[in-house]
Amino acid sequence: MAEGELPAAIALQVAQTRELVLPGLGTAGCRWSDAVDGEAGIVELDWRRGFPAGDERRPAGASAPERLLITAVAPGRVVLHLVQQRPWEHGRPLSEHALEVEVLPPAAGPP
Repeated sequence: MAEGELPAAIALQVAQTRELVLPGLGTAGCRWSDAVDGEAGIVELDWRRGFPAGDERRPAGASAPERLLITAVAPGRVVLHLVQQRPWEHGRPLSEHALEVEVLPPAAGPP
């Protein structure tokens, strides 16, 4: 998978977390948002916006990436619908992506 390319599907075990880095366009007023299709409680989502601490300096006006932390909570399967648009606009989003997330039971420990 090329840098910046988002996967179509991921598999996690309960308690694992995966970070997706999405291209930001905050300087144009656009933000990523999510909708979860599937049973509640399978995953927890945490959005982080801005450049990570210690990241190299960027020119003024550069849009920061948006990071989505997906934490597996319970076994199951959901589809995340991610859209990038201005919050006040209601039409076709600038970008969109569907991500299938399968959460597997935690790995069995030694007997």
